Amino acid sequence: NFKFYKIMCGIAGLINNRENSFIEINKKIRNMVQSLNHRGPDNSDIWVNDNKTIALGHSRLSILDLTKNGSQPMLSSTGRNIITYNGEIYNHQEIRRKISKNKNINWSSNTDTETLIESIELFGIDETLKKINGMFAFGVLDKYENKLYLVRDKIGEKPLYYTYSKNIFLFASELSAITSPNLFD
Repeated sequence: NFKFYKIMCGIAGLINNRENSFIEINKKIRNMVQSLNHRGPDNSDIWVNDNKTIALGHSRLSILDLTKNGSQPMLSSTGRNIITYNGEIYNHQEIRRKISKNKNINWSSNTDTETLIESIELFGIDETLKKINGMFAFGVLDKYENKLYLVRDKIGEKPLYYTYSKNIFLFASELSAITSPNLFD
């Protein structure tokens, strides 16, 4: 018997408008990421904002940069934006060169994730989406504007699911990460 496993990064996130503690938010996002571990066996991590209402998670499959510097969720160099990303930006080296011409940056990785988050930081989300060529799904939080953007490539090659229930908005790269009954307890 041949079994086919989809191996790719897993992304997850939530916005919780209910009164919850850090422990509850942390548990919810960890459960979501744990359900995605088969997608990215190399590393997983979470990020939760200071007021415990927004959380992002990631399960990583290392391809372009095998070091921990490519781990996600990833903060931009200024700390304004944070991203959880699955995909491949085919022209990321070209975009990286454009960023370097406009901004003095010390790149910490060779990942397209870092290129993407720094492009969003410099050019904005709309201009970045015009520049990138690839297959992708991501969630990026602009911490200054307190806005979460969910983005998927035009063809929808990388999955992105979302739901809103009981004052919690959830998104993930697999339905199983957002349909667990314990997420709404």
